[in-house]
Amino acid sequence: MQKIRTIPTFIALCVLGLMSSCTFIESFKGNPIKDGFVYIPRGANFDQVMDSLTPYLQNPAFFRKLAEEDLYPSTIKSGKYKIVANESSRSLLNRLQDGAQEEVRLQIKNHPTLFHMASAVSKQIDADSISIIQSVMKWANAKDSTLTEETVKQYFIPETYFVYWNMSADQFVERMEKEYKKVWNQKRIDEARALHMTPLEVVTLASIVQLESSDNFDEQQRVAKAYMNRLDKDMRLEADPTSIYAYKLENGFDHKIQRVYYKWTQSANEYNTYRNKGLPPAPICLPNVKAIDAVLNPANHDYIFFVADPDKPGYHLYTNDYQEHVKNAKKYREWIKARDIK
Repeated sequence: MQKIRTIPTFIALCVLGLMSSCTFIESFKGNPIKDGFVYIPRGANFDQVMDSLTPYLQNPAFFRKLAEEDLYPSTIKSGKYKIVANESSRSLLNRLQDGAQEEVRLQIKNHPTLFHMASAVSKQIDADSISIIQSVMKWANAKDSTLTEETVKQYFIPETYFVYWNMSADQFVERMEKEYKKVWNQKRIDEARALHMTPLEVVTLASIVQLESSDNFDEQQRVAKAYMNRLDKDMRLEADPTSIYAYKLENGFDHKIQRVYYKWTQSANEYNTYRNKGLPPAPICLPNVKAIDAVLNPANHDYIFFVADPDKPGYHLYTNDYQEHVKNAKKYREWIKARDIK
């Protein structure tokens, strides 16, 4: 009787062993049928992960079984993960369990406001724009209670950064603070002091230079110096980008503007440098490092008048003679009118 009972047990063990062997072998077979990426947000459950993975898997049912046996549903790690065609289920699962995610490119551009920046960033990482703004202002209030949604823009440097997609809003702010400190090293701090300017003043002027000139560094230096000469002489900057910014603050940033109208220059808005002396209270965009360096290292000239050069887009015609400036400005207006630019 003992031998009879032993036979079914032996058979059952063999079956279990065979099934385990099959699972083991199957786990090392290629499962993904194509290359791609899946994004697993923070707080995602296993069904959501499988919904993202299924379009890439030849045998999603087997992957689900393997993942459940390895207790993956309770240890899900967020991030952007690469899917490699013919990779084994075991290899893919191991990467998901280890959190071996891919980096993403985070582009910060010359955004005009904190809200525009937050909106753009939220499309590139796993954080919504509201949480980004809240994190920025929480950090700002802790750093300096006088910082506003406008002046805090000085801390965000346009560049392409490599980050992980599951970066939180707080982590984003921490990273931007580190990048700001890299830019504002002792050398640049000393250069600003030599000009008797604060970093905020440098960035504010750089934001005007950014929008006024081409990407040519020499031209940015010339524009920066012309504005600085006007400041030194207690003249209004009369910078078109500031009038445009003032107009957009009051009428919305969706307007595409190609020219400045006289009535805009008469606005009492504090950003309009046709009416207000000195620099605007805060940057009118996020200037890049090149524009900042152009302000810190301006060209050597004494010009106080300049206008866009119609024969050389992105460049300007400079002079100290007001009548010559009037002629240059007339030439530019005729160029605009001939092209029906409105």
